[in-house]
Amino acid sequence: MKINYVKNYADLSEKASASIIQSVKEKSDLLFCAATGGSPTGMYAHMHQAHVAHPSLFSAMRTIKMDEWGIIPSEHPDSCESYLKKHLLGPLDISEDRYFSFDPNLKDYQSECNRVQQYIEQEGPMDICILGLGKNGHIAFNEPGDYLQAPFHKAILAESTIQHDPTLSQGAEPAFGLCVGMEGILQAKKIIFLITGKGKQEAYKTIMEKKITTNCPATFLWMHPNVECYVDQEAI
Repeated sequence: MKINYVKNYADLSEKASASIIQSVKEKSDLLFCAATGGSPTGMYAHMHQAHVAHPSLFSAMRTIKMDEWGIIPSEHPDSCESYLKKHLLGPLDISEDRYFSFDPNLKDYQSECNRVQQYIEQEGPMDICILGLGKNGHIAFNEPGDYLQAPFHKAILAESTIQHDPTLSQGAEPAFGLCVGMEGILQAKKIIFLITGKGKQEAYKTIMEKKITTNCPATFLWMHPNVECYVDQEAI
């Protein structure tokens, strides 16, 4: 993992987007696994600026959604689907035929998991995987625990994760999400790992100890040969 210390969130967003843009120039139809949340928002804005300047830049890029909250519908304003439409798919003019999505609220969620896993196996490995850092060390919805799951799967969410939206806890079952598993993440050709935002200091310290533990899933990124980690110094 290559650690890049940057002065602030704006610097992080600019440098991470520049890395992605360079990769797209080298392989126009790359498969891009898109994270959501506050960490990549500024990066996506820079990508949009590049698209405005060069409209053909992302015209072949393929995108797959990394994860999605359960219980709330996909059209909910706080869903990952709504976020990506607002910050990535719309701004970069990613057409429907170049976007692979999924719905965690189907009755047969296991079939949905199998469908996504099959897509990753057939179309992957992913060329670029974007990751933020959870306060408890999770990446995607791969939460700390006794073990981690390799394939795309249903994940029960930790309390610190569901603080994102109170509605996530209002269903008849524990809050959950669907997400890319550790296998899909670690097989990606390049990972852009963004460490920024409030409350990430303890998770960051654990990562920097370079001890691989399921109690902090992000530590597994030390095992990947091509991780660009951007650390917002104002956040740590």
